[in-house]
Amino acid sequence: MNPEIQKKIDAILDRVKDPQSGMSAAHMGLVAKIRVSEKMNQMTIFFNTLGKSNACCSALNMAVLSDIETEMAEEFSKEFPNFIIQSATADAADTLP
Repeated sequence: MNPEIQKKIDAILDRVKDPQSGMSAAHMGLVAKIRVSEKMNQMTIFFNTLGKSNACCSALNMAVLSDIETEMAEEFSKEFPNFIIQSATADAADTLP
């Protein structure tokens, strides 16, 4: 991967924080993988799933994760304005081309 792209990705993962804990997305391990296609100007961010928990906690976790995913997509769009930014679960990483 282009070192400049990697540097920007690392900065985004450090900059986007969980609003409750203040921990960065990088520290929390929310992103499993990022697939970059410079030829197609496309990035796919694969998010780790949160695992199983009771319904109440799952709903709260999903709401917080949704906010973090939205913020991360906004930050990626700012840093890479010519790229199409997509997100998926880590489970999909092996099934997408």
